[in-house]
Amino acid sequence: MKLTKAIQTKTLVVLACVLALGLGAVQMLRSPEAVSAIKSKAKTVTLQDGQRLKVQTREVTINQWQACYVAGSCALDLSLPNRDTDYPATGLSYQDAMQYIDWVNAHDKIEWRLPTAAEWRELSAEVMPEEPDPIFTDPALTWASTYLTDTNRSGRALRPSGAFRATSAGIEDLDGNVWEWTQDCYAGASGQGKASDKGRCPAFIMGGEHEAVMSYLVRDPARGGCAVGSPPAHLGVRLVSDNSDS
Repeated sequence: MKLTKAIQTKTLVVLACVLALGLGAVQMLRSPEAVSAIKSKAKTVTLQDGQRLKVQTREVTINQWQACYVAGSCALDLSLPNRDTDYPATGLSYQDAMQYIDWVNAHDKIEWRLPTAAEWRELSAEVMPEEPDPIFTDPALTWASTYLTDTNRSGRALRPSGAFRATSAGIEDLDGNVWEWTQDCYAGASGQGKASDKGRCPAFIMGGEHEAVMSYLVRDPARGGCAVGSPPAHLGVRLVSDNSDS
């Protein structure tokens, strides 16, 4: 009888500790700091046309994403064993990205969005590698040449945030191996980037080493999508805002 009570007591103590730790983690992740960190780690960039854009210096990280998941606003759970280094949140579909943006905008005074494909190209131009000489000169083999010269340019393995180059404006990892969603709908070969009803768009343009097109439902680029060159390694998101002075 005494042994049974002792076991029950220990079990209750363990459960209480687990609950306390769990609540502490939830409180930490739901802290307003999880959203304000996005603004504090963003820089204002002036584009060639004079537009001022506030841009996240790095892609949304796993820790930032998990805050949205714990709050119940993002469906995808990216929880991993504890690490000292944060990594970009990857395996994100367009729908996932929009869930995150809706959550951030509900908790911030300024409005965040995805960049346009043109904005992404301009932001990244400084750190994009030069196009290599083609392997084949036959126009019919352009696809093969591009595929072979693009393969493994930045590697396929996911690397920690900040592992790649930074632009002179301080925007990092644009030349990395995480392709980032843009807001531009792909309307077919004759209308790439054409304005369309985002709610009915089947695929969106992604910024990366080379431009890619992904179905809004795709989380794993190996299972779907279209790109010139090797397929994207990872799908992630970086936010921008037109409220550059906030």
